[in-house]
Amino acid sequence: MKINRLLILLSFVLVPMLATAQNWTQDTTFVPAEGDIFSDVHGVAVDGEGKIWVQPYYATETIIATRNGALDTLSTRAIYIYNADGTPNEMSPLLEIEWSDDTPTDTLGVVWLEDHYEGFSGRGIEADQNGDIIISSWTRLYKVDHTTGMGMAKADVPDMCAITETTTDAANNIYVASVCAADTPILKYDSNLENPETLITLTGSFSRDLQVAPDGNTIFWSGYTNGAVFKYTKPDEFSGFNATPDTVLRGMRVESYDIHPVTGYLWVGSGSLNDVPAAPWTPQTWYAFDWTTLEDGVTPTPLDSIHWVPGADVSGGFDQARPRGLDFSADGKTAYVSAFAAAETDVDVQVFTTEQVFTSVEDETAELPSGFKLDQNYPNPFNPTTQIAYTVPEASNITLKVYNSLGQEVQNLFEGNRSAGRYEVTFNASGLSSGVYYYRLEAKEAGVSLTRKLTLIK
Repeated sequence: MKINRLLILLSFVLVPMLATAQNWTQDTTFVPAEGDIFSDVHGVAVDGEGKIWVQPYYATETIIATRNGALDTLSTRAIYIYNADGTPNEMSPLLEIEWSDDTPTDTLGVVWLEDHYEGFSGRGIEADQNGDIIISSWTRLYKVDHTTGMGMAKADVPDMCAITETTTDAANNIYVASVCAADTPILKYDSNLENPETLITLTGSFSRDLQVAPDGNTIFWSGYTNGAVFKYTKPDEFSGFNATPDTVLRGMRVESYDIHPVTGYLWVGSGSLNDVPAAPWTPQTWYAFDWTTLEDGVTPTPLDSIHWVPGADVSGGFDQARPRGLDFSADGKTAYVSAFAAAETDVDVQVFTTEQVFTSVEDETAELPSGFKLDQNYPNPFNPTTQIAYTVPEASNITLKVYNSLGQEVQNLFEGNRSAGRYEVTFNASGLSSGVYYYRLEAKEAGVSLTRKLTLIK
């Protein structure tokens, strides 16, 4: 892809660049198998096997469907699926969602409603904690098995003009909001897209996306027309969210979020050259922040950034590409970014890589002056076994246990006395479901509690 150097220069002139290092290098781009551009992308997601799912906004393929005994040729908003090496996956393009029971096949972007078809546009795509795919299609949600492409669940979201991209917490609950946010809720579904719960009633603005913290107690929602990011919090899982949010990022028209899988940082897209963000933010840039430190009215210093590379075809004379899709590989060293460009700019899915050595929250607390050490499990992600190593500096009474995302103990790996030394145990998760788990080393007499995260993928 050719780089429009003039537009890159203009982006620095229009808004001053923050003193943040660009640690990411554009590696390649993904395009449809026929070599066309996507033009307008509404989301990108990395599944549990490292495949990349891309959702265009407009209809891109045709399909023949039969309803009530009649054949119809329909336009469908296909989902394109790529292997990590950039080659199209055998499931790509995904044109329909089939079900294991007698449920009628759904054509993506065109839905059969009792006696007629209705066209739905792609609104976002997200991978849940198991690596399965959640598709937002106008006012309908689909959950798709990432290994087969088969439908797992679906739900019609009521009383919304259109829905945002979804987000999930560590327990795999699914959160979604309305694009037209006035007097509409942020909803929480369980992992089967059932039991919707109203968490927050929004009072205005316009939105494309939201993000929830892993514990489900903090929600970031972007008021696009307000040019700000709002933070809703609750003290614990048994309380409600505060009615009046904190305004933690001003001057950004955020259309995409993600949480980095290693650092846990919150990444946000700053806005476009059509909707120029306020100083000190630069257009067409994703910024990373420690979400736990974002405060009301305080302009934070970004910890990392990725800058969109504009395309060469700017027929309208102005690059309107809007950062609207971001996801990372499991090791956090590859970023897949996309943009919505109003058909005026060449838009593919851009792939950025980094040589950074990431430090997670667990890493920062994993080695204490006492000499106790809890290593990251290997391999990670894993199926069904993984190795966990730890070091005890002196004879101690210790426990090593594994917990699920709800804090429930699922396996006791060791409990008793250990002399000084390094030890390694095997964790066999063959009886557990895919998801995020935590393992904790405790030596209560020494006041030590070390925790790390691991991911089981089946």
